Amino acid sequence: MNPLRVSDPKIKILRVIARLNIGGPAIHVVLLSAGMDRVRFESLLVSGSENPGEGSMLDYALYHGVQPAIIPEIVGEFSLGPLEMRALVRLYRLMRQERPHVVHTHTAKAGFVGRLAARLARVPVVVHTFHGHVLHGYYGPRKTQLLRRMERGLACLTDCIIAVSEQVKRDW
Repeated sequence: MNPLRVSDPKIKILRVIARLNIGGPAIHVVLLSAGMDRVRFESLLVSGSENPGEGSMLDYALYHGVQPAIIPEIVGEFSLGPLEMRALVRLYRLMRQERPHVVHTHTAKAGFVGRLAARLARVPVVVHTFHGHVLHGYYGPRKTQLLRRMERGLACLTDCIIAVSEQVKRDW
Protein backbone atom coordinates (compact mmCIF):
# COMPACT_ATOMS: atom_id res chain seq x y z
CA MET A 1 0.00 0.00 0.00
CA ASN A 2 1.29 3.46 -0.89
CA PRO A 3 0.61 5.79 2.06
CA LEU A 4 0.96 8.90 -0.11
CA ARG A 5 -2.45 9.91 -1.39
CA VAL A 6 -2.44 10.92 -5.07
CA SER A 7 -3.83 14.37 -4.26
CA ASP A 8 -1.08 15.15 -1.72
CA PRO A 9 1.77 17.30 -3.02
CA LYS A 10 4.02 16.54 -0.05
CA ILE A 11 4.58 13.74 2.41
CA LYS A 12 3.31 14.99 5.77
CA ILE A 13 5.24 13.88 8.86
CA LEU A 14 3.96 14.52 12.36
CA ARG A 15 6.58 14.06 15.10
CA VAL A 16 5.68 13.68 18.77
CA ILE A 17 8.02 14.16 21.73
CA ALA A 18 7.04 14.29 25.39
CA ARG A 19 8.82 17.60 26.04
CA LEU A 20 11.49 19.88 24.63
CA ASN A 21 13.63 19.81 27.75
CA ILE A 22 17.37 20.30 27.49
CA GLY A 23 18.94 17.17 26.05
CA GLY A 24 19.64 14.99 23.08
CA PRO A 25 16.09 13.94 22.14
CA ALA A 26 14.93 17.58 21.87
CA ILE A 27 17.94 18.53 19.75
CA HIS A 28 17.34 15.43 17.62
CA VAL A 29 13.69 16.21 16.81
CA VAL A 30 14.34 19.90 16.17
CA LEU A 31 17.20 19.23 13.74
CA LEU A 32 15.28 16.39 12.09
CA SER A 33 12.24 18.63 11.62
CA ALA A 34 14.29 21.61 10.42
CA GLY A 35 16.42 19.52 8.06
CA MET A 36 13.62 17.98 6.00
CA ASP A 37 13.45 18.92 2.32
CA ARG A 38 10.51 21.36 2.38
CA VAL A 39 9.73 20.73 -1.27
CA ARG A 40 9.04 17.05 -0.63
CA PHE A 41 8.00 17.01 3.04
CA GLU A 42 5.74 18.90 5.39
CA SER A 43 6.77 18.51 9.01
CA LEU A 44 4.86 19.24 12.20
CA LEU A 45 6.42 18.80 15.65
CA VAL A 46 4.14 18.18 18.63
CA SER A 47 5.48 18.47 22.15
CA GLY A 48 4.22 18.30 25.68
CA SER A 49 5.38 20.72 28.31
CA GLU A 50 8.50 20.52 30.45
CA ASN A 51 8.43 19.44 34.07
CA PRO A 52 8.90 22.20 36.67
CA GLY A 53 12.57 23.13 36.97
CA GLU A 54 13.57 21.70 33.59
CA GLY A 55 15.10 23.97 31.01
CA SER A 56 13.24 24.35 27.73
CA MET A 57 14.65 24.19 24.22
CA LEU A 58 11.68 25.97 22.67
CA ASP A 59 13.94 28.92 21.73
CA TYR A 60 16.29 26.45 20.01
CA ALA A 61 13.37 25.07 18.00
CA LEU A 62 12.15 28.53 17.02
CA TYR A 63 15.68 29.57 16.04
CA HIS A 64 15.75 26.62 13.63
CA GLY A 65 12.37 27.54 12.16
CA VAL A 66 10.40 24.84 13.98
CA GLN A 67 7.19 26.03 15.66
CA PRO A 68 5.96 23.10 17.74
CA ALA A 69 2.32 22.52 18.56
CA ILE A 70 2.09 22.14 22.34
CA ILE A 71 -0.21 19.62 23.98
CA PRO A 72 0.45 20.20 27.71
CA GLU A 73 -1.21 16.90 28.69
CA ILE A 74 1.75 15.01 27.24
CA VAL A 75 3.97 14.94 30.31
CA GLY A 76 7.36 13.30 30.65
CA GLU A 77 6.72 11.35 33.84
CA PHE A 78 5.41 7.84 33.27
CA SER A 79 1.86 7.28 34.46
CA LEU A 80 -1.39 5.89 33.14
CA GLY A 81 -4.31 8.08 34.08
CA PRO A 82 -6.77 10.76 33.01
CA LEU A 83 -4.01 13.08 31.80
CA GLU A 84 -2.74 10.44 29.37
CA MET A 85 -6.28 9.83 28.14
CA ARG A 86 -6.69 13.56 27.43
CA ALA A 87 -3.32 13.59 25.65
CA LEU A 88 -4.39 10.60 23.56
CA VAL A 89 -7.66 12.27 22.57
CA ARG A 90 -5.97 15.58 21.68
CA LEU A 91 -3.32 13.80 19.59
CA TYR A 92 -5.97 11.70 17.87
CA ARG A 93 -7.97 14.82 16.97
CA LEU A 94 -4.85 16.59 15.70
CA MET A 95 -3.94 13.58 13.56
CA ARG A 96 -7.45 13.37 12.12
CA GLN A 97 -7.27 17.07 11.30
CA GLU A 98 -3.73 17.06 9.85
CA ARG A 99 -3.94 13.64 8.15
CA PRO A 100 -0.22 12.86 8.27
CA HIS A 101 1.26 10.09 6.16
CA VAL A 102 3.81 9.30 8.86
CA VAL A 103 3.77 9.68 12.65
CA HIS A 104 7.24 9.56 14.18
CA THR A 105 7.33 9.38 17.98
CA HIS A 106 10.27 10.00 20.29
CA THR A 107 10.67 9.07 23.98
CA ALA A 108 8.59 6.59 25.98
CA LYS A 109 5.55 8.73 26.90
CA ALA A 110 5.20 10.27 23.44
CA GLY A 111 5.72 6.81 21.97
CA PHE A 112 2.89 5.44 24.10
CA VAL A 113 0.22 8.06 23.40
CA GLY A 114 1.48 8.93 19.91
CA ARG A 115 1.51 5.40 18.53
CA LEU A 116 -1.92 4.61 19.96
CA ALA A 117 -3.37 7.86 18.57
CA ALA A 118 -1.76 7.20 15.18
CA ARG A 119 -3.28 3.75 14.85
CA LEU A 120 -6.69 4.99 16.04
CA ALA A 121 -6.45 7.81 13.46
CA ARG A 122 -5.45 5.28 10.78
CA VAL A 123 -2.11 6.91 10.00
CA PRO A 124 -0.47 4.72 7.31
CA VAL A 125 3.08 4.64 8.72
CA VAL A 126 4.16 4.74 12.38
CA VAL A 127 7.82 5.06 13.37
CA HIS A 128 9.26 5.21 16.90
CA THR A 129 12.74 6.30 17.89
CA PHE A 130 13.85 4.66 21.09
CA HIS A 131 16.25 7.04 22.83
CA GLY A 132 17.03 4.56 25.59
CA HIS A 133 17.43 4.20 29.32
CA VAL A 134 13.84 3.79 30.55
CA LEU A 135 13.80 -0.01 30.24
CA HIS A 136 16.83 -0.50 32.51
CA GLY A 137 17.30 1.09 35.92
CA TYR A 138 15.43 4.35 35.34
CA TYR A 139 12.37 3.30 37.36
CA GLY A 140 11.82 0.66 40.01
CA PRO A 141 11.50 -3.03 39.05
CA ARG A 142 7.67 -3.12 38.85
CA LYS A 143 7.34 0.01 36.71
CA THR A 144 10.23 -1.11 34.51
CA GLN A 145 8.57 -4.49 33.93
CA LEU A 146 5.28 -2.77 33.04
CA LEU A 147 7.10 -0.45 30.62
CA ARG A 148 8.80 -3.42 28.95
CA ARG A 149 5.47 -5.18 28.46
CA MET A 150 3.89 -2.02 27.09
CA GLU A 151 6.79 -1.47 24.68
CA ARG A 152 6.46 -5.04 23.39
CA GLY A 153 2.77 -4.46 22.74
CA LEU A 154 3.39 -1.08 21.12
CA ALA A 155 6.01 -2.65 18.86
CA CYS A 156 3.15 -4.50 17.17
CA LEU A 157 1.61 -1.11 16.29
CA THR A 158 4.88 0.24 14.91
CA ASP A 159 6.16 -0.11 11.36
CA CYS A 160 9.75 0.82 12.19
CA ILE A 161 11.69 1.17 15.45
CA ILE A 162 14.90 3.19 15.42
CA ALA A 163 17.60 2.99 18.08
CA VAL A 164 19.91 6.00 18.45
CA SER A 165 22.98 3.86 19.17
CA GLU A 166 24.26 0.28 19.20
CA GLN A 167 23.95 0.21 23.01
CA VAL A 168 20.32 1.31 22.83
CA LYS A 169 19.71 -1.34 20.17
CA ARG A 170 21.15 -4.01 22.47
CA ASP A 171 19.04 -2.73 25.39
CA TRP A 172 15.95 -2.91 23.22
